Amino acid sequence: MEEEKKNSENRMEDSAENEIAQKSQEKWEDSARKLEEEIASLKDTLLRCIAESENLRRRLEKEKEEAIRYANSKFARDLLAVVDNFERVTANVTSSASIREKIEADTGLKALFDGILLCEKELLFAFKKNGISPIELKEGDAFNPAYHQAMCELDSPDGKAGVVMTVMQAGYIYQDRLLRPALVSVSKKA
Repeated sequence: MEEEKKNSENRMEDSAENEIAQKSQEKWEDSARKLEEEIASLKDTLLRCIAESENLRRRLEKEKEEAIRYANSKFARDLLAVVDNFERVTANVTSSASIREKIEADTGLKALFDGILLCEKELLFAFKKNGISPIELKEGDAFNPAYHQAMCELDSPDGKAGVVMTVMQAGYIYQDRLLRPALVSVSKKA
């Protein structure tokens, strides 16, 4: 009996120890699971931060390249007024027979006009060399709002709408960007 009592006490002690060990084991497993979840969360946060910093680096590099590539666009836009003035002088002289006759008769005026033509030619060459080109456009082309700005609408003699009727001012592209749209009149259905 005493032995049974001892065995019973030992079993109770073993059971209590097992229960304590099991609870302790559960606590450790729970702590380990929580730590693993926290590690996974921190890894995810770290990977997201790395990805975000890499995206930021790429975006800043792209912005830097674009800033360098298009740095002269404001200056080029300012020079378009000079090109426009050269074109106006040339158009006025070539369209008037009396002015052409006066220029041909006076060697000084002829030299001045030749100098103006040369300056215009050199400026356009410098534009081309630096990636500035006129928008190729002629009457009858389809209106493209990405490159053209409609100044007015005119009745179409052939009934087609959305066709360039006249080019009022040339448009220009710098590299692959629009520097200035071409100012045009556009046809509308009568």
